[in-house]
Formats: sequence, structure tokens, C-alpha cells
Amino acid sequence: MNIKTKGILSHEVIGEALKAYSYRRLPGFSKGVIRSGDVIKYRSTVDAIVWLLPAEKGSVSCSFLLKLLKAAIIVDLGEMAQEQLVRRIGQQLEEASVNDLSIRAADGEDVVYDVDTVQKIVKEFLMQDQNAEFESEDNEVQEIRRPGILTDASKLMVAKLIDAYLAEVAKDPNLPLSKFVDLAELVSCISRPSHDGLYRAIDMYLKEHPGISKSERKRICKLMDCKKLSVDACMHAVQNERLPLRVVVQVLFFEQVRATASSGSSTPDLPRGLKDLNIGSHGSSRSAATHPEEDWDAVATAEELKALKGEIAALRMSNGIGGSERNGGDSRNSVDKVAISKMKGLLKSKRIFSKIWSSKGAQGENSGSDSSESLGSANPEEAKTTPSRNRRHSVS
Repeated sequence: MNIKTKGILSHEVIGEALKAYSYRRLPGFSKGVIRSGDVIKYRSTVDAIVWLLPAEKGSVSCSFLLKLLKAAIIVDLGEMAQEQLVRRIGQQLEEASVNDLSIRAADGEDVVYDVDTVQKIVKEFLMQDQNAEFESEDNEVQEIRRPGILTDASKLMVAKLIDAYLAEVAKDPNLPLSKFVDLAELVSCISRPSHDGLYRAIDMYLKEHPGISKSERKRICKLMDCKKLSVDACMHAVQNERLPLRVVVQVLFFEQVRATASSGSSTPDLPRGLKDLNIGSHGSSRSAATHPEEDWDAVATAEELKALKGEIAALRMSNGIGGSERNGGDSRNSVDKVAISKMKGLLKSKRIFSKIWSSKGAQGENSGSDSSESLGSANPEEAKTTPSRNRRHSVS
């Protein structure tokens, strides 16, 4: 306290001294645990270290703060000290690792990890960009907008960190879906170019929780944007038998768009007929009117498939027109062949494409042009039931 008061040394040096003292005086502190012993003695030590921490941001590392938080939880230090640590951790969360965030749940709880505390930390991180309130002279509360202090780089680092953390905690078979979804939704406001990390977390949760209902499966898959999956993730998703069929249809569509848009144009939005298939929607009008939970994993309707087919055909035509002007029409045929070959390759050995297309027979679709262009045989008996998923093999 004398050193801090007189300003003899910098706050970084004081932070390093407290860190060294913690490692020496608290058995097991380096591993984020406190060995059994005199709990009251350890509690007073942790309490002293917490209140002696320099107020300046960055005086101690985020990893050290998280170890202190774990120790404070173990010795039951009190809410005030824990809240102070949570606030400080949130201010430099981008420095943390998944191992740092792996806070064990209290004894007696069914879950393995304390996801609630991590959610509080993430909220503190995001609050740095929130609006500030102040009272004017006439005692009226007014709101001012301050510029965000969070950089895009730090936001992206935290988003990737939480995706990796979700993949770790998803291994807990007792983790409720609500805790997983709430934490994932908390960072959904952070824009990131890839959703591969989130896909891995979702896939891990589905793997460890095979008994969840279709509505729960739908809820967790709504977190993911299929347009932001890499080629490798798309190929894995197509073969992933744990995903609902509608998700696979989406992945196939966006992968086909990416393959045919060789001119470098941006990926177009889903056509109107397919927007009902979008994970972010509330289901198609057919589903909303009947049984949305059952239809979530069922085959697509003829209208939806016609829209998908028309969109892909339009993409192939737009790519082929430019090529035909240069190469006498040969490029269009080439693009068509590549597109069809790509789709067949994605669905080879699984027969999803033929089974989806065959559902048109059950929906009463008798258009001659559509029937002639269908790549799958219309088997009414096969179309009446939900297609088997056994032919889609997981490569996880």
C-alpha cells in the first residue's frame, strides 16, 4: 500500500509482485485450483490480493485474473470481489484462452463447467460499446452515444474464443441446451467471416446429446449461417447425419452457388421459395400451418425445390452467357456440366438429391418441364416418408 500510495513503482511491477506472491502462497494456483487445507487462511490471502490489484487496465494479465476468479469461487470469497474480477476480465477478454475460461462448476452441480460466469464475462466485454447515461442539471436522465472502444480485431478474437469454448463445454452430456444457446446468441452480434468454429461447436453438442428433440435441434442450428461455412465445413455438413435435412439442403444450395459463381460475384440471397427453408426463419407456411417440428426434418415441398432448381439454373445461365459470347456457346454447356457434376458429387452414395426430388410426386407436381429435368426417379412410396439419413456418414 505504501508503494502504491507513493507511486514509487509502476502498476505493472506491482501486478507482477502480486502474481509472484499468489503462485508462492496459494498451493495449486498455477493450475487454477486451491488444494485442500485452511480455507479461511486462503480466503483472506485471495481477498488481500484482489483488493491490492492496481486499478489500471493491463497491470496484470487476463490469465492471472481468471486464476484469481477460480480461486475466489473455490474459497467462496463473496459476490463483491467476484464481480470486480468479472468486470476486469471482461475489459481484456481478448487475451484469454479456452483453458483460462474453463471454470469448473461448484461441487454438487450436474454440469462440469460454470457457463453462467463466462456469460457474465462476455456481457462485460460487450458492454464496453454500450451507450452511457448521465443526469443533467434539471435531474433528467439523458442518453449519449459514445464511440465504441472495442476494435473489430478484439471482437473477432472474442468470437473465435467463445466458439472454441462452446465446442469444449458441449462435451458435457449434462449441459442444458439453453445455456449453450444463450452464450452463443450473446456473441451473435459480432460479425465474423467464418462460422466454422460455431459449426464445430454445434456438431459437438449434437454428438454428445443425441436425445434432443427436433425442435431443440432446430433451435441450435438456427445459430449458424450456412453462407459463412468454408468448403471443407460444407463437405462435412453434407455428410453429417446429425444435422436436419433442411440444413443440408441449405448447405448444398450455397455450395452450388459458390461453385457456379466463378466470375467472382457475391453470393446471392436465397430465392423467395427457399427463404422458408432458411434456418433463421420460422419455417414455411406449410410447416407453420401443420406440424413445424415434424416438417423440420422432412423433405422439401415441390415449390421449394422448384425455387432451388430455378435459382441454380439462373446462375448457370448467367455464367454461361458471358462465356458463350467469347467461346461460341461452349462455355455455357461446360458450366452446366460442371454444376451438375458438382451436385452429383456432393450427393453421391447418399441419394439425398434423388429422394428430395422424388417428393414432388407426393406433392402432386405434374409439370412436364420439371419432371423431365429431375435427376431423381419419382417414387411415390419413397416420397411419402422422411428419407433415411443412414446414407450420410459423419467424418468427424
